[in-house]
Amino acid sequence: MPKTIFGTTEKSNFILNMNYTTVRKWVMGILCACIIVPLIGGMVILGVDKASLFLGSFLYATGFSCILFYIVLLLRKDIEFKKYPVVWLVIGLAVLAFASYYGVALSGASQDYINTALLGEAGRYEGLLSLFAYFGIFLLATAVMKHTSVKIIFDVLIGAGIIQAIVAVMQHIPWGFPSDFRKLPAILLLKDVHLSSGLSDSPIFYGSFLTLVTAVAIAGAIYDKNITRARIYGASSVLFFLTGLFTSSVVPLIGIGAALVLTVIIELTAGKKETKFEAGLLKSSGKRLAAILVAFAAVFGIVFAAQGIYLRDKAIAYTDCFNRLFITAGSPSPVNEKSLWEIGAERSLMMIKEHPLLGVGPDMMAKNQATADLASDSLDRSYNEYLYIAATRGIPSLLVYLALVGATIYRLIKDLKQFRDNREKWFRPALLTAVLAYSVQAFFSVSAVTVAPFFWLLMGISWSQFTDEK
Repeated sequence: MPKTIFGTTEKSNFILNMNYTTVRKWVMGILCACIIVPLIGGMVILGVDKASLFLGSFLYATGFSCILFYIVLLLRKDIEFKKYPVVWLVIGLAVLAFASYYGVALSGASQDYINTALLGEAGRYEGLLSLFAYFGIFLLATAVMKHTSVKIIFDVLIGAGIIQAIVAVMQHIPWGFPSDFRKLPAILLLKDVHLSSGLSDSPIFYGSFLTLVTAVAIAGAIYDKNITRARIYGASSVLFFLTGLFTSSVVPLIGIGAALVLTVIIELTAGKKETKFEAGLLKSSGKRLAAILVAFAAVFGIVFAAQGIYLRDKAIAYTDCFNRLFITAGSPSPVNEKSLWEIGAERSLMMIKEHPLLGVGPDMMAKNQATADLASDSLDRSYNEYLYIAATRGIPSLLVYLALVGATIYRLIKDLKQFRDNREKWFRPALLTAVLAYSVQAFFSVSAVTVAPFFWLLMGISWSQFTDEK
């Protein structure tokens, strides 16, 4: 008998009665939309004044669609909580995030503070609703049902990376292409520069995005037997690294560097059953990896010789906070010689000490530095994701988050056995390097609505029970 809900008609409940193959396609399609919709949105608003006002809307549209379809899967009994114990960690994060928001609402704070905790700081929009959207993307990603679907999602992600990289190259060329990080006061104090941020809203955030896409691109380039995909992924990884050097941020160097090191370790420990390729000049994964390493070294040398490698993370953060979004109360002090991460750590630890259980509220870091003695050099981000979670949502949230990331990495390491037995399942090392490299660079960057959805997507896929077809 066809399934219905709330006494409605069978026709109106077509989703509940879809066959298994159709459900697979829907899951994949919605997850691809989580990549495509923000990309298109970012392209549409590029160069538009107050463009960051739209950032949250793209995430809500996709994230909450994931939540709704995940509920449908539960109603259809395609998935069950007992088969996904990791879901309870995500539910725990959601409960703690809501408690953090509710703490702001009950504290007698102004309506502006309550709205910030719900929607996020102006220009950032990583409040409670965005966190729920992240969790929804993770949950639906656990329901990916075919390993071929994972590769399609990877293809869409790499495509998004290529488009962002093209934008980043045009931003770096001094010809007037829309960019928020050109000739702005905090950066001009150092040198007239043209920094690349892609569609990620900041060179630092773009570095986090590059960490994810480069990790996937390298794995696909050296392991996929489809020569066309391998070549596109390989060329893309070099392009991503090039634009990472255009950010003047340490984040892409750390993130992409970590991905490279992890890939080399995986290749050296993957056993003697090396992949042999029939097409192309490079007939083994080892040779392909060596070619990528040589290409990366050549790109680094050319950029270093042509323009030099300058790291300006502190200037980027100040430009972002004070001169672009105007979301902090003070202005950067010209005499403060502390590093960006030292300043962020000091402010974060102060908030953690005062609000250890629930933090100051989602995306409320800037609001809690509005007093006169904290206004100078205040930041709206810790530029350390772990400290930021503890400061804004409390130590318990940080512990649950670490448990989730740690469990994901442990699972992916165990799943490498499948890759060693069958190199066609290269999405295993791709997910491991992406999640682990992102976790490393997170000590120097922080979650953003333009990047975090992709991380939660990849982390959710890591828990899928259906990626191996029987």
